[in-house]
This record gives sequence, structure tokens and C-alpha cells, in this order.
Amino acid sequence: MAEKWSGDGTYYLPARQIGPYRLWFEFLKKAHTDPDIDVDYEHYKEWGNFYEMEFSDWWSGATWRSLFAVDAGVRVLDDSEQFKNDDQAIVVRLPLGKDPKETIKDVNQLLSQHGAGTNLDTVVQGKFALSPGYEKAFLKYLDRANFMLRLYGMWLSNADHDHKDRVGRTAVEFSKWARARTEMIESRGYNYKKPVAPFSVDAFADEFLRGIDTSTSDERRQFMRYLKKAKNLASNAAIGIFPGKY
Repeated sequence: MAEKWSGDGTYYLPARQIGPYRLWFEFLKKAHTDPDIDVDYEHYKEWGNFYEMEFSDWWSGATWRSLFAVDAGVRVLDDSEQFKNDDQAIVVRLPLGKDPKETIKDVNQLLSQHGAGTNLDTVVQGKFALSPGYEKAFLKYLDRANFMLRLYGMWLSNADHDHKDRVGRTAVEFSKWARARTEMIESRGYNYKKPVAPFSVDAFADEFLRGIDTSTSDERRQFMRYLKKAKNLASNAAIGIFPGKY
């Protein structure tokens, strides 16, 4: 399913795309494997065994509707539904004996009066809502969040090494992956986004491979900033906040 997909016509995602919710899932899943992070599993009980599932399988079915979506369907309510006005919808009576054109005018006026068609920063959120302000920064830089997610995953996979080696090996592993991925996309002419690969990560990886002392390296410091941001995103997800401040 395309990342920009925003709903099925009845339910829609407040973020108008899947990307930020996928990142929430993936950072939470990574937090589950990080011994330094405590996940609030009670908060996430409605997510089921997310840590055992791939995102595409977990997302399918009713999961996205019940957790993140807003009901935006136009339909005739049945007796089992609660007839009340709230932040997501208003209940109106449409006379069947009136000229439909006049009724539509009345409906448009009601929608305008109740602020329908609000901007992204004021739209109602689902049961699990992205943190306030996500659309002003995080939503615009999802590619960088994806970069930090992969970096964090590689950091976790190198847990058997001491701190110095772990940091260096993670940088080298990411640099090699990003280079190979970019070359594959270019050589095959795929219309894929190339991975974000900051110069500082490549430079630090090169320094590490050459055995240079990186204790005061600017490139290493920048690499550690990226890694810290990734850990913050995972820590936020673990307590039910995403993306939060990172």
C-alpha cells in the first residue's frame, strides 16, 4: 500500500499518509528489543503482539481504523449507533420531501458553521494520536526519521561489541548499506527514493576503518547526535508518545 494512501473513503488518517504511523510501529518494535528501554505494554494492549509481526500484516484489516483513523463516512445511521454531536461529526435531519438542491445548500452552510474541512493542525485525531505539532517538522522529514530508524536498528544488532567498536561498526554497516542501496537504484533505473546518507556518517565510518582516533572527531559527534535522536524516538514510543520531542 502506498505511503501517501490516506483512507478508504469512510475512515481516514489524520496525517493523510501511512508513513508516520509505520515509523511509530517500527520504533516501538525496536524499543521492545532495547534492554535500556521499558515499554508500556499495558498502554499498547490494543496493538496486540506487534513485536512479533511485520508492519504490513499488522496494519491490514481493521487495525489502522480502530487505532488511528477518524470516521469520515457519509451514511444513514442505524438504531445501534449513538445519535450525538461531537468533534468528529454532527447529526442532521435531511427532509426527503424538500428539493435536494436546497437541502445541499443547507448542509454546506451547516458544515461551514461547524468548521468542516479544517487544516491538518486542527483536525481531530484517532484513538492513538501523533503528538501535537508533528505536522510542522516530523511529517516533513520522514526520510530522515527512516534513516535514524535504520541506524538505530544496526546499533541494536551490534550490541555484542564494546562501545567504541559498536559505534564504529554501526557507522560502517550503515554507510555500506546506503551506498549499495543507492547503486542498485541507479543501476536498475528504479523510481525509488535514495536513502538519506549524511556525509558525517560516511566520514566517520571511513575514519573508523582507517584506525584514526575519533574521540574528538566532529563527524563522530554528529553521528552520535543522530543516534541519540533515534533512541529518543524509541523511548518516546515506548511510553505512548510519538514522535514527541527528540
